[in-house]
Amino acid sequence: MKKNAIALFAVAATGFIAQASVADNAYQTLPYINNWTNIALISLDDNWATVPGVLGFRGDNVTAAQGVDPQTLLADDSPGVNDINANKPDPLAFFSGGATEFELADPVVALTGSGTADAPYLIVHINATGKQNILVGYTLRDLEGTNSTDDSIQPVALQFRTSVGAWTNVPAAFVADASTGPLAVPAVTAVFVPLPAAANGAATLQLRIITSNAVSNDEWIGIDNITVEGSDIPTPAVNSTWGKIKAGYRN
Repeated sequence: MKKNAIALFAVAATGFIAQASVADNAYQTLPYINNWTNIALISLDDNWATVPGVLGFRGDNVTAAQGVDPQTLLADDSPGVNDINANKPDPLAFFSGGATEFELADPVVALTGSGTADAPYLIVHINATGKQNILVGYTLRDLEGTNSTDDSIQPVALQFRTSVGAWTNVPAAFVADASTGPLAVPAVTAVFVPLPAAANGAATLQLRIITSNAVSNDEWIGIDNITVEGSDIPTPAVNSTWGKIKAGYRN
């Protein structure tokens, strides 16, 4: 079921202003956990205002082709098209690409590509001040399962950056196909990877979980159980003798 294109009705400047009022891009301290169980956090379409540190985007025109490896999509997409379809009950009955909240028995936010949503993604904003050895975890859930005849290749990549500009891919997190099908037991894939040392201590660490529009009918992939953790950066030991000398004392 190829997802329907969504028409754009606002100019970029208007979209940017609207996004600013419906987004929570505050940087979250560690440890960070989000499992989407509180369905009250998302109640309106395209409104992330009450979801701490998370934004979703459709990824329009991030790529012009189908079946692109999302690991290669590293250009800055700012400001992007803010996107969340709220309160949907059934992944098999909703066909618009982008980011969607599904209020299932185990609620989740999911991504799928389309002719408009070329490379949909989530961004998680993290304040890693004082932290090192940053570990990122999440679970990828194929939501279409045994009742769907779709059988796409649905890759998912993880990227990061510490300021505006291009993203850096995290190869160890790449899942070449997070889906199964047709009419198969849905795939559940755990991802748990360390970030490079460049992420250590970053007050403005951004994590991007991204997929791309498949060649065949795209499948919904839930991004669940998101965790980010790290260990304290040690405080340098003070040489007691040098400290006394600097304070004007002598042994």
